[in-house]
Amino acid sequence: MKTHSANPGAAIGAMDSIGTGVRLPFLRPGQPQDVIAWRGSQSVTRQQFLCDLAALTARLPDRTHVLNHCEDRYQFLVGLAAALMRGQVSLFPSSRAPEVLAQLIRDYPGVYCLTDQAQPEEAALMETCGYDTGTAAGSVADPVFPAEQVVAIMFTSGSTGVPKRHPKTWGALTHEARIAGQRLGLNAARGGHVLATVPAQHMYGFAFSVILPAQWGYVLGAERPFYPEDIRQALAARPVPAILVTTPLHIRACILDGVRFPPLDFVLSSTAPLAATLAAQAEARYATRIVEFFGSTETGAVAARRQAETAPWRTFDDIRVVAVDGGFRVEAPYLPEPVVLADHAEVLNEREFVLHGRNADLIKIAGKRIALGDLNHQLLTIEGVVDGTFLLADAENGREPRLTAFVVAPGRRREDILESLRSRIDPVFLPRPLRLVETLPRNATGKLPRGSLLRLLQETEEK
Repeated sequence: MKTHSANPGAAIGAMDSIGTGVRLPFLRPGQPQDVIAWRGSQSVTRQQFLCDLAALTARLPDRTHVLNHCEDRYQFLVGLAAALMRGQVSLFPSSRAPEVLAQLIRDYPGVYCLTDQAQPEEAALMETCGYDTGTAAGSVADPVFPAEQVVAIMFTSGSTGVPKRHPKTWGALTHEARIAGQRLGLNAARGGHVLATVPAQHMYGFAFSVILPAQWGYVLGAERPFYPEDIRQALAARPVPAILVTTPLHIRACILDGVRFPPLDFVLSSTAPLAATLAAQAEARYATRIVEFFGSTETGAVAARRQAETAPWRTFDDIRVVAVDGGFRVEAPYLPEPVVLADHAEVLNEREFVLHGRNADLIKIAGKRIALGDLNHQLLTIEGVVDGTFLLADAENGREPRLTAFVVAPGRRREDILESLRSRIDPVFLPRPLRLVETLPRNATGKLPRGSLLRLLQETEEK
C-alpha cells in the first residue's frame, strides 16, 4: 500500500516562496491510489478525497465564514478544503460556550456550522450544514490555493476576556508545516501515519494533525482517542509506526495507566510544559523520542526540543528570537510582523532560549516569587496524585491573593498531601485551602482555563 508522493520534492520546494501570486497545493502531489487517511480500519485514497471534496463543495451554503466542527479528522480535512474552494474562512473560537458562539454570530453575520454530529450544540444558535458526500458524482482536480488566502481565524482570550483574532494564511500555514517537519526529520519519500489525541479545531491539532500530514504526504488518522487503551488500540490498528501528536496530560495518563504501545516513530507534545522526569519516563517506556513544540496562537509553533538531549529550546529555520522588556520577540518571514510573547525567558542567542514560565504565571507572596508551573510540578510528583493544579485567586479587600490547590488523588488524605508539599516548597506557597476533587475542568487540549477554575473554586466553597 502506497502512502506517499511519487515526487517527494515537489510540494516542499514550492513552499520555499510564500509571496503574493504563489499558489500552493492542499495535498502533497501524488498518485490517485495514494492513501491519505485512515478511518478506523478503512483507508481513504486521494481519488476518494477528491470525489468527497467535489460533493461537499457543491452543497456548502453561500457564506463567507464557517465553523468546522467535524470531529472525524478526515471529514474535517474535506470540510476545510471545501470551505477554501468556496472562498470561506474557517473560524476557531476558544470554546463552544453559548456566549462565545453568540458573540461570534454578532461579529460574523451569516456564519454557519459544518458538522458531522447528529445533534450539534451549535444548532440552537446558528444554521448548520451536515457533512454529507453521499451524492458524489465526480471529482475535482488537486486543489491549490493562493499563499495570501486567509484560511482560518484563530481566537484567544486575553486578560480582559475579549477575544483576540489571529488570521492564518495558506502560505503561513504551509511554511510552518515545512520547517516544523524538517525539524522533526519527516521523510516525504517514506511517509508515515499521524495519530492525534487533540482536536483539529485547536491551533496545535490543526497545524500538526491536519496541515502537517497533508503537506508531507503522511497518512492522517481520522479518530481522536482519549483514554490510554483507546490510544493503544488505534496505534495497533495501523501497519506502520505512528507519530503520536498529544499533550503532557495524555502522556502522564498513559504512564500512570501502565499501557504499552506498539512501536512509535516519535511522540510530539505541546500545549503545556512537559516535566523532564515525565519525558524521560515516556522515552524509556515507549522506546522512542519525545519531542516538544513551543509556540502560540499568534505565531504558531516556533521552536522545539528533546529534553533527553537539551534543555534550551531551538527555533526552526528562518525564525529568530530577541529579548525585550516583558518577554521576547519572535521574527519569522511568514509572520505579518514580529510578535512579542509574554513569557519569562532567557534568550541565549538568536536561535536558542530557556523558558521560565509565562510572566502572568509568576506569583509573589510575602516578598517571595515562584512560577505556578513549578508549584504544579511539585504537586504532581506526590505519590497518589493523579491530577492537580494551583490557582491564585484574585485579591480581595486589599489582602494578598490566596493560593488554592485542586487535587485529584483517590484514596489520599488532604493532610498527607499537604505534608508532602511542605517538604517540597516554601511554606508561604502552601495552598490555603487544598481541595480534593473528582476531576479537573480541563478542555479538549488538556488546558485549565482560568474561568473554569474560578467556577470550580466557587462551587467547592458552596459545598
